[in-house]
Amino acid sequence: MDPKKMMGFQLPGDEKVSITARDWDAMKRAIWRSKIGWEIVTREVTTLLSRFAHMEGCPAVSNEIGTCLPDCPDREFRLSALVILNVARQHGPTIVRKPAEGAYFAPSREHYSEMLAQFAAAQAELEAIKAQPAHTLPAPNDVTQALKEVP
Repeated sequence: MDPKKMMGFQLPGDEKVSITARDWDAMKRAIWRSKIGWEIVTREVTTLLSRFAHMEGCPAVSNEIGTCLPDCPDREFRLSALVILNVARQHGPTIVRKPAEGAYFAPSREHYSEMLAQFAAAQAELEAIKAQPAHTLPAPNDVTQALKEVP
């Protein structure tokens, strides 16, 4: 046994995986785009929250976590907007550095062809899975006959 593994310094899942710089850069850019998207959602929902109508004396007018009065006309819309806002805050990446504004290199023809071949193979595999007959249960009377035959 490896002593580092026995002492807990090396855990399953800590293995390093080689990845091309192009794919790594694409992942960083995708995370950056998702952060920008969640920020847009947060900004727009915050704007919507300020537009909802409230009854006189409603604590939710000035407090985002305040509960709307039962008679507020936009209470359900406000609750839905709060759900969207909380999802945006929860699922948006917290710390993302903007990728360097480096030069963009288009994918090579070989890389593009390889990716298309992988997509085609995956699509063919999915079609093969869909073509398999669905598992059907026997008719109820066959089950009862089979249970009667069991000693």
